[in-house]
Amino acid sequence: MYATRVADRVYMLDTFALGQANTVAAYVITGPKPTLVDCGYASSTQSVLAGLAELGIMPSDVRYIIPTHVHLDHAGAAGALAREMVDAEVFAHERAVPHLADPTKLVDSATRVFGEEIMAMYGRPEPIPSGRMTAVGKELHLALGDGLSATLIHAPGHAPHQVSVLLNETRVLLTADSVGIVYPGLRTLIPTTPPPSLDPHELVSTVRSHKQLGAKALLTPHFGIRTDVDEVLDATAAKVTSWVKDVADMAARGSSLEDISDAMQLRVGREAGSAELPIYAKISIRTSVMGVMHYLSKNA
Repeated sequence: MYATRVADRVYMLDTFALGQANTVAAYVITGPKPTLVDCGYASSTQSVLAGLAELGIMPSDVRYIIPTHVHLDHAGAAGALAREMVDAEVFAHERAVPHLADPTKLVDSATRVFGEEIMAMYGRPEPIPSGRMTAVGKELHLALGDGLSATLIHAPGHAPHQVSVLLNETRVLLTADSVGIVYPGLRTLIPTTPPPSLDPHELVSTVRSHKQLGAKALLTPHFGIRTDVDEVLDATAAKVTSWVKDVADMAARGSSLEDISDAMQLRVGREAGSAELPIYAKISIRTSVMGVMHYLSKNA
């Protein structure tokens, strides 16, 4: 099963990223204007289409596609899905639109970070025609029909081109990566601070602004629904701040990326009460450490 109801008119789609359940989610808002928020990796295209089929939604039914930012686990499949969803309009932050129209620089950057072998597993994003995209600035309002509307909100920090999506009437917030990773079964939060565009100060500012929205539930990409809204937001801000400080301290003592990643994995394991973390958590931790180290090197 791919689709799970998580809120009024909202279903979570498990994209089964790289064959792994419960790691990367997309969300579908049902009703007169079916809307897809996030798309998964390019290699997850068929999983997203299968989830829509479970809900009785044909690709041609979808009216809006909202890749919250251009990282490959969120927008990798956007081009392939837009090709299938012939009547869908794509909404993305104004700084994301050029990369969706021409993913060349995005792919080159991701390849430098992850390598050719991993990129082959992720799949390569297809371009989206510029004429099918609408750019989002600070905010944009969308009517979804039957009394439901959404506000797309610029949410920088994790990436400068990220947006979150607030369902206004139900106060459900689709967070993108403005909150940390809250994998099911892992009793702690991992900050999501990847390269190359992390700005931890903007990320904490975004978290604080999200606390003012009065959200009753958070729909996270990694992974699922959380109703302990303030706790997740507060933990995200605290973890981002502490990880930046601690990674900086270890790097100043000459520790390598691998040494720091191992140290942070041990910390997360202690917090989670787990002697052995799942591989996807280890990858997330290493990527987050990479992002902090890249940020520190740029701002030395």
